[in-house]
Amino acid sequence: MNDQTPFVVPCSERVSNLPPYVFATLFRMRDEAVAAGRDVIDLSVGNPDVRPAPAVLAALTGSLEDDSWNVHRYGTFNGLPRFREAIADWYFERFGVRIEPHTQSLPLIGSKEGLANLMRAYLNPGDAIILPSPCYPAYFGAAHLCEAEIFELKLREEDGFVPRLEDIPLDVAGRAKMLILNYPNNPTGGVVDLVFFAKAVDWCRKNRVMLVSDAAYTELGYDTENPPPSVLQVPGAFDVAVEFQSLSKSHNLAGWRVGFAVGAGEPIGVLAKLKSHVDFSLFGGIQMAAVAALKHGGQTVRDNRAQYLHRRNQMVAGYRKLGWQVPTPPATLYIWARIPRAWGDDDFAFVRDVFAKTGVLLSPGSGFGVHGRGYCRTSLVAPDAQIAKVMGLLEGAGFDWSR
Repeated sequence: MNDQTPFVVPCSERVSNLPPYVFATLFRMRDEAVAAGRDVIDLSVGNPDVRPAPAVLAALTGSLEDDSWNVHRYGTFNGLPRFREAIADWYFERFGVRIEPHTQSLPLIGSKEGLANLMRAYLNPGDAIILPSPCYPAYFGAAHLCEAEIFELKLREEDGFVPRLEDIPLDVAGRAKMLILNYPNNPTGGVVDLVFFAKAVDWCRKNRVMLVSDAAYTELGYDTENPPPSVLQVPGAFDVAVEFQSLSKSHNLAGWRVGFAVGAGEPIGVLAKLKSHVDFSLFGGIQMAAVAALKHGGQTVRDNRAQYLHRRNQMVAGYRKLGWQVPTPPATLYIWARIPRAWGDDDFAFVRDVFAKTGVLLSPGSGFGVHGRGYCRTSLVAPDAQIAKVMGLLEGAGFDWSR
């Protein structure tokens, strides 16, 4: 007798219990529309549309045939010494913070990977992790895979999306292993100063909580007289904080997957130990390109900042002309705004309706946490002509855009 039962091995509960990843849902909507022959303008993801600098490309291609070493072999687990040294030099030049390159920095296959692996390295099932809400959606999945208890710390628009640490209940603080801070903030564009970071460092020291600073957008602050700081500029921050950086947005290297972590030797060493079991660090050619980006990429950063500022102003003006009174973010490449009142708080319905009518794809706020409900994020990843086209499509949709 033949057994006709399909052969299926159930996945683990930690995977089956994962919530849907908002960008996977949006990409499916986009890809199905494109397959059906529709024109799509994707403003859902912060996916830079500008290419890397020629010096960065040259560093990569030059490494491929460099006779002084064979870049095609396995690399070292902790990354190239030249990359770690470039990280330390950049941190001192940018923030005035001294990093011991070989023990206090670690190259990453993108900061997303590093953040997830740091959680794996420190969180046991049932430990609490404090996430700002709204926040980068990848935090949720990484915490769920650790079977951690998530506390969403509300970010309020009236506070400039700066968290109130006093809102953290004592029992949560007592169970927490980590507090994630992300400034400049994705998705809101909010910024903080060193006074806030000093308070956060004191809070984490008092409560014996690791402060994890996701600083991927420090180079996209629009006030050049007051550039976004690093938490490690706070005296004593090395005792409690680990900071993550990414070259994705600042140097147009999103698809290359290159970032790094900096902090005290103990947590950097623990993260390196875990990673030694799951990867061989970055391809050496990409590491050499990252060295070039950190050493010679200042003009790229300035150009990107100016470009996103221009696009921000164009997009904000266009939305307001429609009647959608969106705020003007002080940093990042996003506009975060309450959705028009015709949709109430149903941000997914708003995104679906706009996409169905216009082909313009935005991100629903609920995908960024429970406190993102009723909001929407626009990514500034389209050139001037395409932004003008977006505004024409939205104007022709016949929606009531008022708030």
